[in-house]
Formats: sequence, C-alpha cells, structure tokens
Amino acid sequence: MRTRIPVIASALALSVAAALGACAGTDSGKAGQPARLDLEGHTFVGDDVSVDDQPYSLVKGSELRITFGNRDIGAQAGCNSMGADASWGGGVLVVDGKSLVMTEMGCDPALMQQDTWIADILTSKPTLSQSGSTLTITSAGTVIVLTDEELAVPDSSLTGTVWLLDSIVSGDTASSVPSGVESTLELGEGGGLSAQLGCNSGRGSYRVRGNTLTIGTLAVTKKACRPPESEVEAAVLGFLQGDVSYTIDGDSLNLTARKVVGPGPARLVYRSS
Repeated sequence: MRTRIPVIASALALSVAAALGACAGTDSGKAGQPARLDLEGHTFVGDDVSVDDQPYSLVKGSELRITFGNRDIGAQAGCNSMGADASWGGGVLVVDGKSLVMTEMGCDPALMQQDTWIADILTSKPTLSQSGSTLTITSAGTVIVLTDEELAVPDSSLTGTVWLLDSIVSGDTASSVPSGVESTLELGEGGGLSAQLGCNSGRGSYRVRGNTLTIGTLAVTKKACRPPESEVEAAVLGFLQGDVSYTIDGDSLNLTARKVVGPGPARLVYRSS
C-alpha cells in the first residue's frame, strides 16, 4: 500500500533542508560573512594548482610552501625563499610589496620563473578560504590548494635526523647556501653532535633544556678551505657554540642565536635530508 505524503510536509522538509544547508555553508555562524582564518603560526604546503579550471603543473619535484607569522608571511616555490609584511583580515591577503625580500640563490630558469610566479600571486591581493587543515588561495583564474604542514609533513625528530643547511639569516637578509656547498648537522641520542661545516667536519656534545640547545666546543678538522665553502664554514662554526634556541616545523629546523656577536648570523635554517 502506498502512502501519499502531504504537500505541506514535503514543503516543511525542504525548508528544513535548506536551513541546514545554509548553516553548514558558513563557519562564522552568520550568513554572508567569511569564516575566521586560523593561519598565524602555521605553514601550508602542496602542489595542487589550477588555472582557468585546468590543472597547472609545477616544476617537477617542487612544491609550494607558505608560512604565516604574526604580521608577515614567508614563501618558497622550489628555489629561493621570500618574505614580506602581510595581513589577511577579511579573507584577503595583502602583502606589502615594498617589504618583500628574497634570497638570491641561482637555480634552473624554470624554478626561478616559478619564484616570480608565486610572488606575483601573493602580491595580487588573493582571497583566502580555510576548511580545517586546507587553505585555498584564489587570484583571478588561479586556484592553489594547500594543506597544513602539521598533517602533510609531520615534525621531524631533533635527534637522529641529518639536518641539511638551507639558509643563513643575518639581520634582515637571508642567504641561501651556495650551490655545491653542503653543511649538515646531526644530534645523536646520547648527546653527541657531528657536523659537516662546509669544508671541514666537527664533533662535540650538546644538551637540551626546553627549546634551548647548549652546544659545547667543537673539535674540528684542519683542512684548508676556499670560498664559498670557507665562508659558510666560518658562519656555521661561529654560530654553533653556547646557547641557541630551536624550533622544528615539519622538516625545518630553525636555530636562533640568543645573542648575535659582531657580523655573525642571527639564525640558521636546516631541512631534514
């Protein structure tokens, strides 16, 4: 036997469904207002890009990385690192182009062109929308979908990881490690430290207290070195002594000097290799 549903009941059901859909469409609780962005202190990574509804391929092996600070952002697109003062209230990213700084590492032309492309996107006042761990950046016909690095790339372990030096920060200037120069840092489980400084290697000890690394005097080999290896080595060797603060964000280790001496670096940035 078929039961006929009264028209009024069907209309009520549709009204309820529409109301639920409207509520589900906004995280702010008020229709027409953008959901609150929770970006500060987060890094988003990925390679999901489309242009005019068509997939857009990044340079093979590269990905986008965007970090939101307090009132600034940092970005990488496979070659150089860049940063600038920024705000993102109301779901629109506003980057201060005058404050934009970029490292000057030489890379393949395609990667350097990709650096310019992402810089242009970020300074075009793109819109931002966030759903859980997913951040969507939209500029004209370009749509970039990134994932919070905490989920996409779990934090590497401080100990037992071979950390590869990525950049040296002195004052407001970040310099990439020159091509062909390799400097690494490895902290053993038992408090032993080994480092490839750029040319020579060093060994020593360390201890951890909270977010502070206390590094003892390193025993270093005496191989004669030439620039740029010697320049990287001098910066690293002068930095890796005494107390330094550390933070780990995904596959990135940031070491920050408690006190900058002379022209020495203020921060070393490593990547897990």
